[in-house]
Amino acid sequence: MTQAERGLRESSFTSKNGKKIFCRYWCEDLNKPRALVFISHGAAEHCLYYSPLALQLKNAGCYVFAHDHVGHGQSEGDRVHVNDIHEYVDDVFYHLDMVSERFPDIPKFIIGHSMGGAIAIIALIERPDFVNGMVLISPAVTTDPGTISPLKTCTSESMVQKYLDDPLVYHGGLKARWGASFLKWLQWIESNMSRIVCPLLVMHGTADRLTTPEGSKKLAKYAESKDKTLKIYEGYYHQLHYEPEEDGAGVRREIIEWISARCKAA
Repeated sequence: MTQAERGLRESSFTSKNGKKIFCRYWCEDLNKPRALVFISHGAAEHCLYYSPLALQLKNAGCYVFAHDHVGHGQSEGDRVHVNDIHEYVDDVFYHLDMVSERFPDIPKFIIGHSMGGAIAIIALIERPDFVNGMVLISPAVTTDPGTISPLKTCTSESMVQKYLDDPLVYHGGLKARWGASFLKWLQWIESNMSRIVCPLLVMHGTADRLTTPEGSKKLAKYAESKDKTLKIYEGYYHQLHYEPEEDGAGVRREIIEWISARCKAA
């Protein structure tokens, strides 16, 4: 077993609606983590794409975990479809609460990308003290949920091809009911941004064509968090953390440094 593989564990839980939800834990060999970090992935993809970031966070002493949202990756459910987006949020509440019981009194953080960012935002509006900090990568705040294209996610051709070849990535169209529910919750987010009070890091690229950096700017402006940072990356696409070489590495490093600093504060 390599050092990267050590501590990896896969498991599952059953959602309120009876669906088996696939879980990944990167850090089972950490006995005393300095923080718990949950990663909420974007629409159509799955949590295993976050292994590079997760392993770097592990090296910083964090216990990192995630699951495939219902209908995504290896989780059960209609592909990229729920009747109400809040079904995703309920699973996040359950999973993070479950891990928190195992590691009480450890600072908690959530990283949300794209749709996963919207899920994280809803969770933090409903439960303001749910975590000690939130990192949002290209969050869906104001966007057209009918557009999902791997060709627009990243400037790395190898990463784009990996998405196209991955059978666990959803390549089909979206159902109208899913889109209607997503739009409803985006409108709700816009009306409730001021209820966000936790430490906040928002990251967005100017070349993103799937979610708009204007939404991130608006979120950073209206959130009531006393500790909030907005980072705009010139020319970066939707998957900031997958940009080639030092660009993506720099984004991941900033995330780790931001979380590490708030661990000390907590």
